[in-house]
Formats: sequence, C-alpha cells, structure tokens
Amino acid sequence: MAYTGATTGYAAGEQTNTSPVDYALETTYNTAPGGTYQRLRITGESLAVQDGTSTPDEINDLPEDAESVLTSRSVSGSVNGVLSNGTFDDFLAGVLGNDFIDATPVSASGITLILNPSDTGGANGRPSIWSTNSSMVDVPKFSGWPTSGLLKIADPALGLTAITTYNVVPNHKGAVLAISSDVFNIFPGDKNTTLSNTASITPLSAIVNGSVGKTFTIRKKLTGEWQTFTGNMVNQIQIQLQKGQVPTIQIDFVGSDMSVVTADISSAVNPATTSPLMDTVGGFMGCSIFGNAPAGCIQSATITLSRNNSGQDTGMGHIGACGVQFGSLKASMDIEYFFKDFTEFTAWQAGKKGPVSVSIKGSDGYGYQFSVLNGRIFNPKNPISGKNATIVTTISVTGNPLPGGGTFAIGRIVPST
Repeated sequence: MAYTGATTGYAAGEQTNTSPVDYALETTYNTAPGGTYQRLRITGESLAVQDGTSTPDEINDLPEDAESVLTSRSVSGSVNGVLSNGTFDDFLAGVLGNDFIDATPVSASGITLILNPSDTGGANGRPSIWSTNSSMVDVPKFSGWPTSGLLKIADPALGLTAITTYNVVPNHKGAVLAISSDVFNIFPGDKNTTLSNTASITPLSAIVNGSVGKTFTIRKKLTGEWQTFTGNMVNQIQIQLQKGQVPTIQIDFVGSDMSVVTADISSAVNPATTSPLMDTVGGFMGCSIFGNAPAGCIQSATITLSRNNSGQDTGMGHIGACGVQFGSLKASMDIEYFFKDFTEFTAWQAGKKGPVSVSIKGSDGYGYQFSVLNGRIFNPKNPISGKNATIVTTISVTGNPLPGGGTFAIGRIVPST
C-alpha cells in the first residue's frame, strides 16, 4: 500500500510565509498591551534589537579582552508593503501625530456661502469661503472642524464638484475658511460666486498633523512563541509612486526593547486587510501643484514624512529607553514629470507657496489624497541626459505650516468622491 499524508522534517527552519506579524497601539509606553492586535500585510520586515556594549581595559597579565558589559539597548528597523486602503492608517497617524477624523458637513440652506477669490477676508491672502446669514452677518458654521484638512465642495446647480485643502482662519468665529486656489479654476471668471441652496461643503475623512504621541508593540510569531518589540515610534514613512511599479510604503521605527514571550497576551488578532492593492495606472488620480497639474505626464512622486529631532531618553536602571521624544513633523515631496513648460520654474522663481497633492486609489474606488498644505518648490532641474530622450523635470516641495498650524494632510477618497 502506498503511503499517504505529508512529508515532515523537510524545513531547514521557520518559514516566512507562516510567520505572521501583528501590532497594537500601546496605552502605556514600552508596555505590550493586551486586547486586540492587527495582523499586517507586508512585503518585508527588518526590526531588530541593538545592544550597546563596552569592554573595559582592565589591566592584567592575560592577553585577552575583559568581559563585555551591556550599556544600552534599542530597536530599529522597517516594515515594507504595497499601498492598499486601510492597511497602514495607524502608522500614518503615528508619524503625523493625530487621528483620522470626520467633521460635520455644512449645508447652504439658510446661509450664503460665498467663494471670494479677491477679498482676503483675513485669510492671509488666500481665497476664502464666508458663512453668513441673509444680513451678511458671520455665522460660525465651521466651528468644531479640524484646524486644517481637505473638503469637498458640491453644488449641483453650478455643476461644481471640487476637493480642496482648507484651514480655519483664526479670530473669525469659525466663519471663514481659507481654501486652496485650485477650486477657482472651475469657476468662470475671477469674481464672487454665491453657491445655491442645494450646495454643501463637506470635510473629508482626513488626518492633519498634530501633537498626539503614539507608540506601538509589534510582534512576530515564530515557532509558537512571540518575538515582541515594544516602545516603537514611527520615525519616518516614505511612499513611492513610480511609473511601471507598484506604489510602495516603507515605515521606519525606533523602539525601546525586545523580548521573547511564550504566552499570547492578545485577546484576538484581526485578520489582515483584504482591500485591493493600488496601482499607478488606473489608480493614479493625478498631481496638483498650486492648483494645476503639470503639463507633462507624471513619472514619479515620493512623499516623505519624518519626525525631525526625534529621539529616545535613557537612564540607569532601564534596559531600553525610559521615554521618547517625538520631535516635529517634516514633510516633503519629490515629483518628476516630462518637461513641457516653465510653470513650476516660474513659481519657484517667485517664491510661491500653496497646496501640492498627489492622489491614488484602488480598483474599489477607495484611496488617499496626500497633500502638502503650504508647499514651496526648491531645486527645480531639467537636465538634458542624452540623445533621443524626453526631458524630465524634478522638483522638491517642502512643507510649511499654514497660519494657525497644519503642514500635511491625508484625505480618504471614497467612491462617492
């Protein structure tokens, strides 16, 4: 009789395909929480512990080094993946220091919403939306909104649908929104435009950088035990969109300690997300620089979000760090496109500032709009690289805070938008 069943003992070691990685937000720094963990979709992971050691120069008659002494411990490494809806939102929130939030939509019923590209309205020279009643008295319709973010303006009567960045102008009772100038490209002429009573202004589900500190516990299940990394802050995220390649994300962590745990402390582990992977062909939704798309096709866009001057605090009596410094957000984009005109060079020459964004979605219609809210162009270049080639322009966009705060926003795109 022939043998049936599987062959055993063939594996040289633990297999990557059967070694899940999961994570949870820490409620107490450097302490692995109980409760529910979330399994990750990844293409690679490189978290590792780094022990600092010292070997004193003891004087003796033996020609050998003295005993090595542990002096410090930390964790660092990256998690890599392909962009898909909802998969890396917690880590995006970690590097931005905030949470994704929804604000209350504003209806035009009973008030007049005026798009006014010429009146500064206390909006620091940016186009603004005023919320007033029939007597032209300010109405604080935008109170309770996030300080800055992304919004959708829709007016069926005017055939208008636009997604734009905004920030609430301080000291105006929440009645004024300064928005990016790109929305006015849709309107005929440079004049006041009164929206109809069927219009609405809706803030998108979005996140804008803030001051919320987040650290994570990340676990790898190997041979029935859990290699556990605690006290991990997101130190940098880089998102790479490039023609001919899948859109990738790299998340760099700095952590405090690692341990091997034999018991599962989680109450449950949520399965990995199943949203479709995004692509840069049908999924790329375009790039906007100060309200206009570059004349030439986009070749690549790299988004870098990092915590400038972040670090760990250490002390005696602690193996790992006893605290963490989150630093401050630094946001930038590097964009490449075929050169057709000097529009962006002219903006650079004038020192112009404004919103710069790139958008991408999956086949299910869900995606993200990544926006530098007040960017400035630096280092434009369009080298002539060789014979029989199309000239490619490269620009670097550095994020600057808006008046009242707000450097970078990520808006969730849903099929209805």
